[in-house]
Amino acid sequence: MPNFYKRGDIWHYSFTIDGVRHRGSSKTAEKRVAEDIAAKHETRVRRAAVHGEEAVLTFTDAVGMYLDAGRDGRFLAPLLKKFGKRLVSAISGPEIRKAALEIYPGAAPATLNRQVVTPMRAVINHAADAKKAQKLSIKRFKEETKARRPAGSADWLKDFCKAAKKLDMPETAAIARFMFETAARVSEACRLTWDDVNLQLGVAFLTKTKTEPRKVFLTRAMVVDMANIRSMNPTLVFAAANRSTVKKRIDKVIEKAGLPRLTSHELGRHGFATEMIRRNGVDVATTGDHGGWKSRRLLIETYVEGDADREVIDRVFGKKERP
Repeated sequence: MPNFYKRGDIWHYSFTIDGVRHRGSSKTAEKRVAEDIAAKHETRVRRAAVHGEEAVLTFTDAVGMYLDAGRDGRFLAPLLKKFGKRLVSAISGPEIRKAALEIYPGAAPATLNRQVVTPMRAVINHAADAKKAQKLSIKRFKEETKARRPAGSADWLKDFCKAAKKLDMPETAAIARFMFETAARVSEACRLTWDDVNLQLGVAFLTKTKTEPRKVFLTRAMVVDMANIRSMNPTLVFAAANRSTVKKRIDKVIEKAGLPRLTSHELGRHGFATEMIRRNGVDVATTGDHGGWKSRRLLIETYVEGDADREVIDRVFGKKERP
């Protein structure tokens, strides 16, 4: 039976189970309420000691553990309302799918997956990693396959660079090649300074990125393009302050050259992954390493850390240009 004592106006309690002392605050000055809270806590701990944590862990408990670990809680409010008092061990995959349809009637499969299936699985499996629940597999809702978006290619880049140089826009040719051959985001390319580049070694360092700083390898063509624009700006490699400037320059070259229109992401980061994986058969892990993908979502949910070698970049992007 719990023992009670006061700290200020608030009742605190303690009890011992299997030689382990447990303490808690009732957060109330009402003795009867405090007794009820303490009794429930003692019952829960005693049940866990006999039957294991799985027998007492509620979804609310699991969410608390998840948020305490600094995880994303954006979509958890309606899930807490639906499952809060339920034991995690009693929640099933089919029940979660049914709940998704009830919580978001008429929502697209992608929404149901993003706002119900994924967070439910993340919370429960986080508790499982802490040995307080069993792993749960939830069947995702089938999503419609999106039309494949256009991507940059070696041939497109060749025509683009040729047109840009004819227009006396060598810095635009250079930044397009840089994004395509390194998977750099346009914002990362804009921030690149000459202090971040070593043309002799053929490397550049992206120090301010969306994920983590990384080293990228420069092909011979990229080194030549950079050397030719070295005098255009003493600080910024591509003499572009922001993505808006780059977009205007790229759109101008595309229009003059009569090329298929591509965004900076399509010609750059998306083009890099397409060139590596689909057109040259480079494995996903190597592509993710060189392109700086941290999550597994875009590249078959794989990311490999390590100091990659430059051979694959020269093999894919350093080919001699066709005449």
